[in-house]
Amino acid sequence: MNLRIIISIIALFSLAGSVLAEGTGGRLIAVSGKVWTQAPGDVEMRARAGRTLLSGTRIRTGDNGKAEVVFEDGSSIIVRNNTTMVISGIKRHKEKKTSILIFFGRVWNKVSKTIGNQTSYEVNTPVVVCGVRGTEFETAVGEDGTVRVRVDQGEVGVIGDGNVKTVKQNQEVEAEPDGSLGKPSESEQDADWDQWHKEKRENLRKNGKNLVDNFKERIINRREKLIELRDQQKEIELKREEALERARAGDEDAIDEVRKYNLELISLADQIANLGDAADCQFGLVDHFANLAIDPRFQMIDGKYVEAEAESMRRIKAMFDRMIEEGTDISMEAMENMLDELSNGKRGSLKFKKGSSKDDIFNETEEP
Repeated sequence: MNLRIIISIIALFSLAGSVLAEGTGGRLIAVSGKVWTQAPGDVEMRARAGRTLLSGTRIRTGDNGKAEVVFEDGSSIIVRNNTTMVISGIKRHKEKKTSILIFFGRVWNKVSKTIGNQTSYEVNTPVVVCGVRGTEFETAVGEDGTVRVRVDQGEVGVIGDGNVKTVKQNQEVEAEPDGSLGKPSESEQDADWDQWHKEKRENLRKNGKNLVDNFKERIINRREKLIELRDQQKEIELKREEALERARAGDEDAIDEVRKYNLELISLADQIANLGDAADCQFGLVDHFANLAIDPRFQMIDGKYVEAEAESMRRIKAMFDRMIEEGTDISMEAMENMLDELSNGKRGSLKFKKGSSKDDIFNETEEP
């Protein structure tokens, strides 16, 4: 066996405990046909049942491929043939969340019931996000970006651009590549998925220019939102630094300001994480557009244009990834230590005011 593969397997199992404890990874429990996985920073390799999947792992299935993954909270997915998806690798701070990203293809989801607000499950696609608890449903993404959601049990909240639809048991809804959502309707019996995917693939072949322009506009809008969130973070960090100076000089009221700013930074970091998942789905689909544009067998109309636009979006993605990493790089431990320092009065005799605690940093009721 190749030495690099051996090292990769050792790394996967040595890190599995910590990753699964965070609820961000999974375990591959069944594989049939052609299935590949790619851990972050590693090469793609043939999948094997029993392998631990780190957060950020990509799963790709071929014409006859199928894979089943179970997550730490008991939720599971079945990845159908001709699908590319990723287990989100972006860290969350307040909410324990399992998030999967479907670039194209079809995934069946069985989401475990949870108590309170400790665990949530999201399916991100290039045009909508599906948020659920205790539900069985299927999500399909056509190669043109169209999304179809079918619910077997429970209900799913499908969120498009400024629009939300609740899809109940035995219903389905479709979202167009521009993000517009149709009205939930009764699910088709024995849906012809092959025909559905064939139609969406043909739409991409004929209308590649319009589709890539649509996704480029959506990506640029998300970039502007990301810049706005990062600017807010930097402004709050400056305010927190000023409050820290006052707290260390003896101003007890400044301690509450520091705690408030910490909560605001955590909230912004999780908004940035959600934005990152949504954008990654769009980047992943546009990458697929580019691959088909240069494939002579596909014969995409306006293929040269699609290829050029996809290349420009790859440059945007590099900047996007850097800003996401910076915006989510927040240490809860450092924030707790900061509050410990102030409360213990290492630079004075500061104490928390009555009824206040460093534990408030984790209390949702304190979030502004």
